[in-house]
Amino acid sequence: MNDIALKVSNLQAWFGDFHAVKGISLDYQQNTINAIIGPSGCGKSTYIRCLNRIHEEVDGARVSGEVLLNGQNIYDKKMDAVEIRRHIGMVFQKPNPFASMSIFDNVVIGPRLWGERNKDKLEEIAISCLKKAALWNEVKDKLHQDGTSLSGGQQQRLCIARTLATNPPIILMDEPTSALDPIASAKIEDLMTELKKEHSVIIVTHNMQQAARVADNTSFFILGELVESGESSQIFTNPKKKKTEDYITGRFG
Repeated sequence: MNDIALKVSNLQAWFGDFHAVKGISLDYQQNTINAIIGPSGCGKSTYIRCLNRIHEEVDGARVSGEVLLNGQNIYDKKMDAVEIRRHIGMVFQKPNPFASMSIFDNVVIGPRLWGERNKDKLEEIAISCLKKAALWNEVKDKLHQDGTSLSGGQQQRLCIARTLATNPPIILMDEPTSALDPIASAKIEDLMTELKKEHSVIIVTHNMQQAARVADNTSFFILGELVESGESSQIFTNPKKKKTEDYITGRFG
């Protein structure tokens, strides 16, 4: 059995009085891809944003419960949210390279913020991360062009390279292919499979075929609650709960 990369216990989240996430408990194993599926507005994105404390940046947002990283609760008062995000990276739905910043500078902004000044080391990080993000061959001759000059799929892989630059053990992805065409989406899916060799990936997706293709484990959410979680092969072929079966066969609602 793999070691646990992240342990979530009774996680609850609110926006003001709205109870968005209701008592979720899940374990995530190292070197796995974990999908979260469910209808729109069911708390998937809020949940994943709680896993590296981005949710708390919203006015009126609050969280209770535990998210254990290396046995430490990331919500402990002693924990620094910025430091946590160095270990739990996030790739968003819409590619968001930093404007007016080169491809190279987009990748190495994290290491620079953490004090890395050695040019050779920064170059090594940029090349390594662009290769891991399957983007190096496409950009190696234009590293000093603006990151926003790339196509949508390339921009998303650039954002993945930027996330990898701090070498986070856990990578969160919030619908990372929803704004991309099928070819670009397939490249991101292939990339996730590569990334799990060194990282644990947690992905929110509306695309059930994508979850079935790439995820080792899948969790199904409705209205902020966890309905069912298990190995993807079991969830998609032999779900235990009727609500799960209705959703994956299109009879939900």
